[in-house]
Parts: sequence; C-alpha cells; structure tokens
Amino acid sequence: MTHERPLDDNHRETFWRRCGWSPDLPELERRQLESRWDDESIDQAEIFGW
Repeated sequence: MTHERPLDDNHRETFWRRCGWSPDLPELERRQLESRWDDESIDQAEIFGW
C-alpha cells in the first residue's frame, strides 16, 4: 500500500507516542521506533484498530 499523501508529522508523532516514543528517548531508541512504524505500518495498524 502506498500513500497518495504521506502522513503529517503530527499524525506520525501522535501514533509513535502511543507506542512509547518520546523526544527524551535516546536517539537510537527513537530511530528504531520511527523506522519500525513508518507511514505504511501506521496506516495498516490504524485500519485494524490500533
């Protein structure tokens, strides 16, 4: 699935925060979470009620 429009930063950050993301996390942890939950993964998770 590809997005016609990518998610905006606020949408992405709101989702990441529900998964434990915080700007205070060490950079490596933040990057891992961000790469695990890319736009396509976020979209799929939300379709299934996450």
